[in-house]
Amino acid sequence: MKKIMCMLTALLMALALLCGTEAVPAARAEEEYTLPREEGTRQLTFYWQDEEADYSTCDMWIWYPNADGHGYLFHPCAYGVKVVLNVPEDVSEVGFIVRRRCSDPGGVSWDEATKDYDGDRYAEITGDTTEVYLLPGDENQYKSNDGGVTLYQEKKMTMAGIVELNQIQYYLNPAVRLESMDQVTVTEQETGRKLEVTGLSSLNNSVIAGKITVGEELDLTRSYTVQIEGYDAITAVPTNVFDSAAFAEKFNYDGDDLGAIPGENGTVFKVWAPTASRVVLNLFEAGDGGEAYDRVEMTRGEKGVWSAEAACGAGTYYTYSVTTVVGEQEAVDPYAKAVGVNGDRGMVIDLDTTDPEGFGEDAFIDSINAYNEAVIWEVHVRDFSNKLASSAYPGKYLAFTEHGLKNASGEPAGVDYLTDLGITHVHLQPVYDYATVDESSDEPQFNWGYDPKNYNVPEGSYSTDPFHGEVRIKEFKQMVQALHQSGLGVVMDVVYNHTYDGNSCLNRIVPYYYYRFDNRGGWSNGSGCGNETASERPMFRKYMVDSVRYWAEEYHVDGFRFDLMALHDVQTMQEIEAAVHAVNPRAIIYGEGWTGGTTPLMENRRANQANIKKVTASEGAIGAVAVFNDAIRDGLKGSVFNAKDRGYISGIVSKNTAGQVVFGLTGGVKNTMVSWSVPGNGVINYMACHDNHTLYDRLLTSCSVDSEEDRLKMNRFGTSIIMIGKGIPFFLAGEEMLRSKGGDSNSYKSSDEVNNIRWDDLTAGSANMAMRDFYRGLIAMRKANPFLTGGEIACEVLEDNAIEVRWTEDEKLVAYALVNPKADREVTLPEGEWQALLYNETIDPEGTQTLSGTVTAAERTVLLVRAK
Repeated sequence: MKKIMCMLTALLMALALLCGTEAVPAARAEEEYTLPREEGTRQLTFYWQDEEADYSTCDMWIWYPNADGHGYLFHPCAYGVKVVLNVPEDVSEVGFIVRRRCSDPGGVSWDEATKDYDGDRYAEITGDTTEVYLLPGDENQYKSNDGGVTLYQEKKMTMAGIVELNQIQYYLNPAVRLESMDQVTVTEQETGRKLEVTGLSSLNNSVIAGKITVGEELDLTRSYTVQIEGYDAITAVPTNVFDSAAFAEKFNYDGDDLGAIPGENGTVFKVWAPTASRVVLNLFEAGDGGEAYDRVEMTRGEKGVWSAEAACGAGTYYTYSVTTVVGEQEAVDPYAKAVGVNGDRGMVIDLDTTDPEGFGEDAFIDSINAYNEAVIWEVHVRDFSNKLASSAYPGKYLAFTEHGLKNASGEPAGVDYLTDLGITHVHLQPVYDYATVDESSDEPQFNWGYDPKNYNVPEGSYSTDPFHGEVRIKEFKQMVQALHQSGLGVVMDVVYNHTYDGNSCLNRIVPYYYYRFDNRGGWSNGSGCGNETASERPMFRKYMVDSVRYWAEEYHVDGFRFDLMALHDVQTMQEIEAAVHAVNPRAIIYGEGWTGGTTPLMENRRANQANIKKVTASEGAIGAVAVFNDAIRDGLKGSVFNAKDRGYISGIVSKNTAGQVVFGLTGGVKNTMVSWSVPGNGVINYMACHDNHTLYDRLLTSCSVDSEEDRLKMNRFGTSIIMIGKGIPFFLAGEEMLRSKGGDSNSYKSSDEVNNIRWDDLTAGSANMAMRDFYRGLIAMRKANPFLTGGEIACEVLEDNAIEVRWTEDEKLVAYALVNPKADREVTLPEGEWQALLYNETIDPEGTQTLSGTVTAAERTVLLVRAK
């Protein structure tokens, strides 16, 4: 019987191959997993098979709108394995990744999981039930009428994109051979007129993509239908035509008057919409609710800029209704400076009226003359004060204006705590208007805010009144002003690499312009958030530059941190550097030198760790663009992708981890253990940030068998290394007081109880207080000893992987340190007398104790001395 079954399977495979399809042998399961389809949902089933896979360590990572990605367990079936899920009936597309070698199948952790196919894929839901068959390592999706024995691909044109003003590129699935241009038709939808097809790049070749050339210039405000014999017709949309020289010459706009500009006789509205056939200005009396009280037809002008003048002024709310090839869509003005509640309508604003008293005299901080003189404290606005009982403005911008705040034990809290701690800059997690918190609700809500909606407007949930657009602006300015008065700089976390929704206001106004797409016309997802923006396109580059300049000029922001900066191109970051430093030469600019996924942006154009050295500092600027240093982060405490991994401070003392530490100590000077380098001390040295575990939680997870005191010693050791390094010290708010999130490694939308800073943990005699004091002492030491930031530094890794550090000025040795990761050891100091700055965890910024000869360095400590 077994022999007969094998013969039948072989016959089926042979027949399938003769028919141009693939066959998959499988034994029929006695009973397969099923899932009842719930009311209001449609069902999607994924089938996958790989005879060499260990299915117990595989799963599918799945996401779709309003559903965060997580793992789904496979169930055995006749084909191999399958995943069945119900999705809301309004969801038309589901993203998926087949994962191998999962440490937590069906969970949310990736750790060291790998992708079966290196890329994100999307399954289209076509009916009440949809089945998708997958093969190992194959990007294609298949259908089957016989349970997977025979696979086929539906004939479908997936994309028709206008790539030049006379060319359309098409994408087909599966490949087809076209033998005549007569098999292709391009029709202007408005008139029904057929355009002459004068060229076909794929003629007589079996391909999945080709270019159609037509005998006239295409009008981007009109719609064109592309029909290829055997495939359904689809509408051509503008894509790579946006990168053409012809488009640039016709439509690139360099004016500074986009948005709503109020004047004595009304307000002038301007929006760049070169592909629109009609734009209507909608005027409202309120920021939400009610119909437009007026609709004004806008006039198309040069470079695709539409304008209208209306007899209205500050306090008027507005939107644009834009008609393009995808239909009419209502959108907020991307250049809006104020919005109504939840950012669904722009608002005309007289910005001068939003300045708090004395704001005209407010100035950027001038306490640093080089990037690495900054000490940066990263905080979320809600985290800062939401659990601070003495604050009158918990979770709001205005909490940063309060002085005299105390915790339950009477210890300083809020801004007074920060000035006492000694940091120089407060790094605010996103404070532009973001999408995922309902500003109209008083219910407790939390989100980090990495989901941009309106880039040039403060987030409303942090204001005392989100319904009136001017309030959030004034209160944001009050926050900045108060921090400046306390001697603290303000760094703004900006996320230009993606938007919350692909069909953002940008895409509604100029579809397909502001984003990158893959070679099949699908959304590129280098951000890991469903879309990625195209900084290399001149009008989005201009938008980014205009935006950061605006925040610096109007709000007096002292610096910017760029999320997933490698998704931006080097030229854009250079223009941003120039624009920001033209406003404030002491502004600090830094970002993540990596992507969140695969991107079509060429490697040599990305503003990543390897390329950031191409961005140079403007004349008079104190730096160019710095990058986060994941080498020292992972070297000190272990890989961020494996929570159990250890590093230099927690027991893995090796040549590799020592080299990663040296890289940070030297400020990014290339060594054999790190593949990239930066000039000018342009690395952000850190152990923890908002992403992943807090430092306390990470050490608890990876070193659970160690004692609490040992873990605290690891913490102090790592912080000592960060604070003597030539890079820029950075730490997560509350790290210095042993902040824990209960092991939550991705708390972006977790509760206040998980996220908010627990100020009351600071009590006399507590470990929290002791760690705070240790950080405070290190910051004071760094500030009091300029050789740490300005001296020439050299490191030597010793045989046991301890590290000797020497600082010189004018070729004279001015300071010496031993970074000692292991047991207590005898250290012979260089000849002469030395002042001890950091000695067996005792910090003395002034170096009042004199040392010479041989001294003892305790394990997991830094011994730091300077010349007497």
